[in-house]
Amino acid sequence: MKNNYQTRILKKLANLQFAIGLLFTIGFLSAIGTIIEQNQTLTFYKENYPENNPLLGLITWKVITFLNLDTVYTSWWFLTILFLFVSSLLACTLTTQLPSLKTFKLWKFITKPKQFQRLVLKEKLNQKLNNVLAYTWNENNYNIFRQGKKSYGYSGLLGRLAPVAVHGSIVLLLLGTTIGAFGGYVAQEIIPRGEVVHLQNILNAGQFSYIPQEISCRINDFWITYTEESKIDQFYSDVSLLDDKGLELKRKTIFVNEPLFYKGLTFYQTDWDLLGLKLNLNGNNQIQIPLKKIKKNGKNFWFASFDKLNKNQTKLSFVINDLQGKVSIYDNKGALIQNVELGQTFNQNGEELQITEVISSTGLQIKADPGLATVYFSFLFLMLSIYASFLTYSQIWVVQNNGLLQLGGKSNRAVLYFQEEFRRNIKKTQKQVNIRK
Repeated sequence: MKNNYQTRILKKLANLQFAIGLLFTIGFLSAIGTIIEQNQTLTFYKENYPENNPLLGLITWKVITFLNLDTVYTSWWFLTILFLFVSSLLACTLTTQLPSLKTFKLWKFITKPKQFQRLVLKEKLNQKLNNVLAYTWNENNYNIFRQGKKSYGYSGLLGRLAPVAVHGSIVLLLLGTTIGAFGGYVAQEIIPRGEVVHLQNILNAGQFSYIPQEISCRINDFWITYTEESKIDQFYSDVSLLDDKGLELKRKTIFVNEPLFYKGLTFYQTDWDLLGLKLNLNGNNQIQIPLKKIKKNGKNFWFASFDKLNKNQTKLSFVINDLQGKVSIYDNKGALIQNVELGQTFNQNGEELQITEVISSTGLQIKADPGLATVYFSFLFLMLSIYASFLTYSQIWVVQNNGLLQLGGKSNRAVLYFQEEFRRNIKKTQKQVNIRK
């Protein structure tokens, strides 16, 4: 009774319409997770999905948070659907594919010549060609079995095994993405040049993720290259990874699309910023002033004010828009005084000033995805198994009767090619016999 109940459950899970419905649901929910930004703050959703202007007339921040649409891929209902889909794949594999695979390997002899009438391809040959015929088909990668006056052969069993591999690769893919969702994390760090930081600004982390604190990151240098039109060409960071004792574990210069990899961590170059200016006043007074970022006409500028130049509280403003070392200086009325180069000394109201350094910082994004290797392997496995699924599974039968060989065959795909192969092997068999004579 228990076995019958389990069998009914497996058959329902293995139902094709049920599996297609689950796959459609997963695709629809994944689309929602793509449209609605994931893992953002509550303030973000209140600002972008207000109640007075709902998305599609329905979706507000309250709906998003109540239905967990802000964490679609780790919500309990999405994981439940994934579990049902994986169960459906496994049930189909266990109840249909594996049993059928066993039958494909069985010897399926035809005992009566009348059974050949159901085959598309048929031919009659002299029974003296029996051994040569078996040898010819075996040369064409057919597995030949003989029993008395009957013979059976098949080729392309891998094509029948491929659907099992396809199901297995999909299961591995879902497993890898689930491991990554619960065990991975994303961090974003803005690090000044020369500074050392630990991972602390975590943007998104799974429930079981581990943030290593024994590894720190040091920015040895940061620089930008420019085109002839003074546009940014690329920005680089010389990064060192240090252990808890300060010893260097790995060092690499990274740039966009060229990250640093270390033990499951990936460091991407994503952004940059200017933090401040270092000034030398009268050759002996070092001053550091912060820069504020402003945007005008689609361009970024960094602005700093300095109002302690002398007793008259003369105010100077510094404006810089890149790391090429050009700084524009304005007076307290907003009039341009002059443009100076980094390291150039200039005089203002009897005071000697020199801009010695532009303090820059680099933006790094650090990702950890423990399921990434499984995902990559599953994609490779999936591509190979899909390719194998196009392999043709062909069968031939031979029965000796009244001094003649009754030969027939069929194929599940590439029928025209099999017809050509069928006739070619017959001609090859007859030709070999003629040569021996």
